[in-house]
Amino acid sequence: MKAVAKLIFLACSLSVAFCAYDFSSYPFKVTLNTAENGGLYELYWKFDNAKETISFAVRVNATGWVGLGLSPNGQMPNSDVVIGWVTDGGETVFHDRFAGGREPPTIDEQQDWMLKGGEEENGFTILEFSRKYVTCDEYDLPITTETARVIWSFHATTDPTSEVLTFADRHSHKGALSLNLLGGLPDAAPDPQDLEYYDVTVDEIIIPENDTTYWCAAFRLPEDIRTQKKYITKFSPRVTKGNDAHVHHLLVYLCDSLNETHVGNGGSCRDGVANEVVECRSGVLIAAWAVGGETFVYPNNVAFPFGGEDFPEYVVMELHYDNPELKQGTVDSSGMRLWYTSTPREHEAGVLQVGHFVTEYHIIPPNSENFTTTGIVFDDCTNEFFPQEGIHVFANALHTHEVGHGLNLQHIRYNSECDVYEELEPIDKNLKYDFDFQQINHLKREVVIMPGDILQLKCFYGTKGFDKVTLGGLSTRDEMCLSFLFYYPKLEISIALSQIAENELRTYFSKLPPETAVNFRNGLNSVTWDEAAMNDLQRFANESEQFAYCGNLQDRGVVKSSKFPNIGCPYIPPDQCSATPNPPTCCERISATEDGVVLRASVALLLLLSLLAATLG
Repeated sequence: MKAVAKLIFLACSLSVAFCAYDFSSYPFKVTLNTAENGGLYELYWKFDNAKETISFAVRVNATGWVGLGLSPNGQMPNSDVVIGWVTDGGETVFHDRFAGGREPPTIDEQQDWMLKGGEEENGFTILEFSRKYVTCDEYDLPITTETARVIWSFHATTDPTSEVLTFADRHSHKGALSLNLLGGLPDAAPDPQDLEYYDVTVDEIIIPENDTTYWCAAFRLPEDIRTQKKYITKFSPRVTKGNDAHVHHLLVYLCDSLNETHVGNGGSCRDGVANEVVECRSGVLIAAWAVGGETFVYPNNVAFPFGGEDFPEYVVMELHYDNPELKQGTVDSSGMRLWYTSTPREHEAGVLQVGHFVTEYHIIPPNSENFTTTGIVFDDCTNEFFPQEGIHVFANALHTHEVGHGLNLQHIRYNSECDVYEELEPIDKNLKYDFDFQQINHLKREVVIMPGDILQLKCFYGTKGFDKVTLGGLSTRDEMCLSFLFYYPKLEISIALSQIAENELRTYFSKLPPETAVNFRNGLNSVTWDEAAMNDLQRFANESEQFAYCGNLQDRGVVKSSKFPNIGCPYIPPDQCSATPNPPTCCERISATEDGVVLRASVALLLLLSLLAATLG
């Protein structure tokens, strides 16, 4: 981002259009359209969580009108948009609009997108504008930490003849892109002077001609890292140009059980490398990236420690290759760049993986709109491993595969005052999840998880139109339900996962067709998945005892089997658009419920006594 800003500043001397607007104040940028596709469209933005405002700047290679908007699904209907242009006389025309359908958007009566400036120079139109996250306008979409579907359009040469748009003002170019507008680090510090990097990349391997391949490669850390402790301040994906469709994710783990014989380009994690290399994937995760993500930057006071004389000398990288068309001969040199410094920071970070075990017993029925899977971290885990002052979560990455459309990482705490489990504000929630845009997102504020707290990761899946079950597994066509918490101080554990307990599974499977025992997937596919069968499976998933493990796969951890806790106080978010934005406290709600129960019982008793009196009289 900073390199881009410097280039733009340098161009000031070459273009008046650049000088009028200093884009260096915007830490985030994306190119929505390229010059090769008919006209450059650049979007810049910044946000202020304290003021709950977001500011945008667009720079478009066009002399006609320019549009930008937020959509529920990437399409025009029900979108919240702005359209602006600069007239031949130099006046900037700009309006907050609403698109009710596939028609020219109308001007919104409540103007919440505020113009800050506009200019047209040297064939480019530049507009700057801002908005509150929540406007309380029924025609505006709220800006949240969830994935936003940003839509854009422009006409290369022509301004509208009136503020009332018609089909004659139709765009010449348009598009849509998923973004997390509030997921970046808005106040990242400048790179330290001693910043260095180490590339963990494979070297011109041939992507196998398989639908899905998990590739494992081992690397020995360079001598300067092995001999002196370092601190990772950010990491970046290094995906070979043209291979974006094949490289699904990259994971880098520390490993202390290897030697020089294991180092090299690696091979299939299934059968192409030594077991010692494969087992390293149960070690400490130090960097993660998935399709759609970009560089992750640690907060200014946090870094991930690695290196030094008593530290593991090796890392293992797992690459997930997706090749559904079974293409041959694709050469790849992808991997991860680890940026590090020798200067320690206040806090040392860790990464904790939570959710559901990756197993075929993770069953999702066909033709379901919103089937739910839940993974849990019980209080036994947080009591055993979390420090007395708790851990501070500052970022998180949610992860499912193709049929996942939403996730909610719930935070549950026992409320001793009213003797119930209370659901706090979600640690992370994205009900607009996009498989093709997965990013590690910084939280709006740090979340403290205390000993005794419980975490539940709920994953929501849509399989409408499917005629076969989807099972948990490694393939992109299989499913997962995971979350990666970035936190401090660093714990001794790296995973906290769960699944339905074995005894419960046996009971459920005994009701399925006999062929399930021979071929699990085929047996499940022979079930008639009507509404009753889907409801039965959902009830089974929700009410069964859960087997949970918390620790490291290489070491003994904490095991627990129990049912999901009964949440006495579900989370109610504040309503900023209400006269009373803050909901009642948990105990106030419990008291009101109990008073209501007593009142209803009292009324019922009085009615009964009245009836008896009338009868006896």
